[in-house]
Amino acid sequence: MNQINRKLKNLNQKPQPLTTDHRITILLKYSTRYPDKTTSRPLPDYADICLHMSCFIVAAPVVSYAGEPLEDLRRGVDKGIRILEDPRYEDASLKKNQQQKLWEVTQQIFDFREFSRRVLASHWKKFTPEQRNEFSQTFAEFLGKFYLGRVQNRYNGEKIFYVDQKLISKSRALVAIKVLWKNVEVPVELRMKKKHGTWKVYDLSALGVSAVSNYRAQFNWILQSETPDQLINTLKERIRHLESDV
Repeated sequence: MNQINRKLKNLNQKPQPLTTDHRITILLKYSTRYPDKTTSRPLPDYADICLHMSCFIVAAPVVSYAGEPLEDLRRGVDKGIRILEDPRYEDASLKKNQQQKLWEVTQQIFDFREFSRRVLASHWKKFTPEQRNEFSQTFAEFLGKFYLGRVQNRYNGEKIFYVDQKLISKSRALVAIKVLWKNVEVPVELRMKKKHGTWKVYDLSALGVSAVSNYRAQFNWILQSETPDQLINTLKERIRHLESDV
């Protein structure tokens, strides 16, 4: 508990500015940070864990929301949990198979194209249709390989509590959950969009840090001096690096 409190205290420390040479390294080394291009400090580990585990850890919901956003989320989470807790995957040789199964579930839960569109913001219009497709697919692959490996290594039966949902419109909703991690409840908010009759997550935030805002700031910074193709190639290079580390 004292360690967590120290990490929370660190959030108030003045961030150190990034140099141009560091921008690619920082972007791809850390998955969650302040949505500010001048920040080189990663968020505390527990906030990072909440952001990439919140759609794979499950507990009994407070109330039932059959056929609504929260229920669609819970259905996907249940699938992920069964895969994470399947004793067959304790065999190290089957970890890649487990990650592939988790990736299939992740694609059912997340709308990566909507996430990518919002991350690029005004830059989305500057990408050709082919570049938009390639970026969305490559970015999704990067996120999957980066996060799912950490989920496999760190998942330890943590729980979430489904707190509430709020329908913003017929196709958009906010879902509030709390992640119980090391006896600390951390609130996480998920933004969901209904597409083809199914609700999917397109953004989530923990401790007030939005995943979309986080990556938007970083990609906006990079795209001020690099082309869409260069950004896509950088992501592909990082994917190859992640694969070589397995």
